[in-house]
Amino acid sequence: MLYASRSRVDGPIYATLESIRAAALRHNEPVGVHTALLYQAGWFLQWKEGPAEAMRRIMARVATDPRHHQLRVVHSSRGPRLLDGPWSMGMVQSEEPPEALGLRVMQLRDALMKGRQYSPTSVLRRVASPALLGGTRPVEPESYHRVLVCSAQGVDAFELVRWLAERERKRVTHRRYAGAQDLDVATDYLDVEHHDRLLRVVAMARKGLKLPLTRAMLADYSHVVLLLCGEPERDLALLLRVAQACAGMARRPSAVGVGMDLCAHEALAALARRFAIDYLPAAGQPREPARTWEVLQPRLQAWSDPEVVGLPVEPIPSRW
Repeated sequence: MLYASRSRVDGPIYATLESIRAAALRHNEPVGVHTALLYQAGWFLQWKEGPAEAMRRIMARVATDPRHHQLRVVHSSRGPRLLDGPWSMGMVQSEEPPEALGLRVMQLRDALMKGRQYSPTSVLRRVASPALLGGTRPVEPESYHRVLVCSAQGVDAFELVRWLAERERKRVTHRRYAGAQDLDVATDYLDVEHHDRLLRVVAMARKGLKLPLTRAMLADYSHVVLLLCGEPERDLALLLRVAQACAGMARRPSAVGVGMDLCAHEALAALARRFAIDYLPAAGQPREPARTWEVLQPRLQAWSDPEVVGLPVEPIPSRW
C-alpha cells in the first residue's frame, strides 16, 4: 500500500523522520511490515508491504497520527515483496508548493478509485519526482530514460551531474536517504534532453545500493554507470554491490564501466557474467566529466521504454 498525507510538522523534518523510523522499526518489523518513507514539499509518501492483517492494524494507527492529515491511499495491491528490508527513508529538496504535489496525489487517487493504478515504483516517481521537459512541460514518467551513476572511489559521480548541470544551465535536485541503521546517503539528479527522449542522470553514493528503496527502484533504470578508480579491489567491490542489489530481479540494468585499464574491464566483465549482468566497457577517464559523458553516449542508445505493469486494486476503507 502507498499513501500520501500532508505534514503538520513545524520543526526540523529530518528529526521527525528519525522519530517515525524508530517507531516503525519497533512496531512494524516484528510483524513483517516493510516501509519506505519520503518527504517532499510538505507531504509524506509512505510505501508499506506486509501481511494483510498487520497492515490493517498499522494503517488504523497511522490514520490517527497527529503529525499528518489528508491521508490518501494511491496504491493497494497484493503480490511479492519489492522492499527487501524493513526501512528506507528520504527527503527531497523541492521548491514547489504543496498544492502542486497534492494535485498529482489526487490524480493518482482518482485513477485508483476508478479501478486503475500503477506499479509502486511508478507511483513513487509520479508523486515525488515528475520529469519536466525544458523544466516546464510534464513528461510521461514511464517514457523517460533513467541512469544511475556510482563511483568506485571519491565523488566523481556527483561531479559528473554538476558538470552536466552547468552545461545545460539547469539546477541539480538534491536528495538525502537513510536506512534502518543510520545509513545516510546523498543522491543528486538532473533531467536533460537526450536525443528524442528525456534522460534522468542520478548520482548516488555507492553505499546507497544497500538501501531497500534503491533496490526496489533499480529495475526501472536502463544502466548503472560505474566510474572506476583503477584499484581492482574497489572496482570489483562496486560491481559486486550492483550484482547484490540486482539479486532476484527479472529485468536488470546494464553495467557500464568507465575506465582506461583494459585488464580491469576484462575482470569486471567476467564477474558480471557470473551474475547475468550485461557489462559494457567504456574507455574514459572518470575524473574528466566531459570525456566521461562523451564515451557514455553510444552506450546509452540501446534502450526501450519499460512496460507499465497494471495491478489489481485491493478494497480501500473510505476514510483513507
